[in-house]
Amino acid sequence: MSRTTLGLLSAIAVLGLAAPAHAQAACGDTGATASCSLSGVTVTTTVQNIVYMAIDVNNFGLTAPTGADFSGGSTATITDATAQTLTVKANAAWTLTVKGAAWSGTGNNSKAPGDLSWNVNGGGTYTAMTTSAATVLTGSATGSTTAAIGYKTTWNLTTDTPGTYTMALTYTLSAP
Repeated sequence: MSRTTLGLLSAIAVLGLAAPAHAQAACGDTGATASCSLSGVTVTTTVQNIVYMAIDVNNFGLTAPTGADFSGGSTATITDATAQTLTVKANAAWTLTVKGAAWSGTGNNSKAPGDLSWNVNGGGTYTAMTTSAATVLTGSATGSTTAAIGYKTTWNLTTDTPGTYTMALTYTLSAP
């Protein structure tokens, strides 16, 4: 076989492996009033669940207790009623949860996570923070839902030693 024949056979083999062409639509016309229309042309896309969450203040400073807060005994509860505002946007039903971590910092690191409680929009009771996810809000598809998150902190004069107390919170927004 000549080199030309081998080259031609190689080119045919490569062309034979090319991907198949997609279906095409075409039309054409000629003349003084030429016109061409294609119907049945479609476009397709798939929209997944979309969730969006924003918080107005990422690091919120809880109100520290003072001596006057303990006038009724050795414990005090300090309320920060509208500490943070969360905004939720979603194209499907959604659930917002929160969980806390252990307290850290230079203060009493054995302070219970439940010494911090949370509340939504100032209504109802406060819910003690846990290290497991707890449902804060649920909703349906929304262009924008906002919620004011408030916190209550319980302090103990005899066990909460001087120092800085920090708890990392995790808010999770999901659309199952």
